Amino acid sequence: MRTQLSAFVLTMVVALPSADAQTDPASLTGIVVDDTKAELTGDWTESTSSRPFLGEGYRHDGAIGKGEKSARFSITVPVDGKWHVQIAYTAAGNRAKKVPITITHVDGDVVVHLDQTKRPELATGFTTVGEFEFKVASPAVIVIGTAKTTQHVIVDGVRLLTAKELEEARKKEKQAKKTEKKPPKPRPKPPVFTRQNAEREAKPLAENEIQSLLDEAGVPGGEIIDDVKFLRRVSLDIVGRNPTLEEYRAYLADNSPTRRQATIDRLLASPDFGLNWGRYWSDVIASRQQEPELTYHDYKPFRTWLASEFNAGKGWDEIAFQMLTSVGKVGERPQGTFIAFHQGERNRLAGETTRVFLSLKIACAQCHDHPFVDMPQEQFHGMAAFFARTSVKIAQNDSNGIDIVPAGKGEHRMPGGKKDLVPTFFQSDSIKPGLTDQQRREQLAYWAVGADNPYFARSFTNHIWARLMGRGFFDPIDHMGEGAEPVLGEVHDRLADHFIASGFEPRSVLRVILNTKTYQRALRSESETDESSFTGATPKKLRGDEVFDSLAAAIDLPDVQLKIGKKTKEVRFPIPPKSTRDLINEAFGFDPTTQDSLVTRTMKQAMFLINNAQIRKQINGSGKSETVLAKLLKAEPDTNKVIDVLYARVLTRLPSDRERQIVGDHVKSIDSRQEAFEDVLWSLLNSAEFTTRN
Repeated sequence: MRTQLSAFVLTMVVALPSADAQTDPASLTGIVVDDTKAELTGDWTESTSSRPFLGEGYRHDGAIGKGEKSARFSITVPVDGKWHVQIAYTAAGNRAKKVPITITHVDGDVVVHLDQTKRPELATGFTTVGEFEFKVASPAVIVIGTAKTTQHVIVDGVRLLTAKELEEARKKEKQAKKTEKKPPKPRPKPPVFTRQNAEREAKPLAENEIQSLLDEAGVPGGEIIDDVKFLRRVSLDIVGRNPTLEEYRAYLADNSPTRRQATIDRLLASPDFGLNWGRYWSDVIASRQQEPELTYHDYKPFRTWLASEFNAGKGWDEIAFQMLTSVGKVGERPQGTFIAFHQGERNRLAGETTRVFLSLKIACAQCHDHPFVDMPQEQFHGMAAFFARTSVKIAQNDSNGIDIVPAGKGEHRMPGGKKDLVPTFFQSDSIKPGLTDQQRREQLAYWAVGADNPYFARSFTNHIWARLMGRGFFDPIDHMGEGAEPVLGEVHDRLADHFIASGFEPRSVLRVILNTKTYQRALRSESETDESSFTGATPKKLRGDEVFDSLAAAIDLPDVQLKIGKKTKEVRFPIPPKSTRDLINEAFGFDPTTQDSLVTRTMKQAMFLINNAQIRKQINGSGKSETVLAKLLKAEPDTNKVIDVLYARVLTRLPSDRERQIVGDHVKSIDSRQEAFEDVLWSLLNSAEFTTRN
């Protein structure tokens, strides 16, 4: 009989764990190694959303950084012989189908692939991937990789069993199934999106057509910004951060006359494109969502899902459709965040569906007829009726466990009303009564995202135009209804038409606008801009994520994430600690639909950049710190070259002669070269220019 080993536990299975429970590695036969014992490469995310899992949880790659992440398990077997290798994971529809697993055994390396969308072989979450020979003298090495995968790769643990142990485990599984209760009804699945045919054919834009329309509309011309300013502006707009020093240098070294266009294409092809715009839309949606008691909303899975959809070139109509029709747990289907985090509350969902996806504000008609426009109260509640059977179960202290479970019955009535309302599209037809929750939301979604809906494509293009040009065709962005005063209506209509013709592909709209001369002109100050008409873009304050990512590009600021505290008798619901990114979002974040004039600089923002311990640590220039500044000071004795690099890193430009003189004089006046340049770097990060898109 084998002896117990220190790195893992060998014991007999006493009872088969329930599929709803955590699995204690000590309860399993064989050699069991949890993911906490793996040697990890890359940034993996810990989770407890799906069960069963080994130990305290499992890890996933977030469907990003493909090929850069791996988990290596090294196991010393107690005796020479053949062993069955099992991999533990939680299955779901958003998992990778061909996860590469490299196994090093007596005869060398072999790569097998695992489909993590399929339910594991055993109820404990394990699936056998093969039998291999291992020897005591050479560790068995199992590496779970992410290369060439799509969707999420799960790492939960590895298990080695002899043939006899595997046979025993399978027997116990069969015995347990005989005594199992009747399996629950299969959980509903969201509908599959199929783009509907439009009544009219949308036409794509011809080359330079938008610029010609802008010129015809009399939009004032202006000086085209220099290449360096363009690089910073377009980087902030596409990938949500300042260029890195390497990107800055590579751009300056490129003398091609088409380097601006090439830069646009490169950035749109970057994974950071999806991350940036996923965060933008997450902020739009999160700004009006209220956290339930004892639960803290975690938007990371939602942002990761949005990023993967944008990067995959999915149409905005398909993305929105998935958000409006999702069912199940948020941790398994992050697209359900929109419905789940509004807790399925029908009135909020009615108002937010029209605001977010159609830029129509109808919430004022919830309690009475709209006071300013022709919108009776019944119109609002006709929309709310689509969600009358939408039921959401709250999971305390774990927003990933919030579950959209459609109710079998239920209708909607107006406050004080005595009759059930039939779901009615905004300013349109009703649907037949008695449909299920999923049927109602599916019909609502197809109506909302359709090419024939006069608001959907125009709403998205208005968001993009406002973000890139400083002011939307409609301002505020999310108010395109009756009484709103648009500008450049013909430009807006043609851009929306182009968006429809592209299959609602977001990059197509961005590429058109970014290549116009109007976008590439110098920004005007707010005092020079007539709010009643579009006369050119103005500077914009950076959102929280843009500030964090620009700090990461400038000084390698890490996103420090502390682990949540364990439950105790005294603290039943521990508060999730905020990461560095969370803290910056708390200080600098704002609803992107807010009018620019209402987004103000705050004392909290100033004090954060001045005093935050994490930032100050990255400014440290001592040799032991190994920071960006420390390495620069060690490698470069020339003061002017150090100044140039710091300006390029933080502001994506070289200093003016006046700035160089001021900085040089300061360095000379301080006895410590290290402290002098710490002052310089600190000052650049605290400048208004750093947190402004100009």
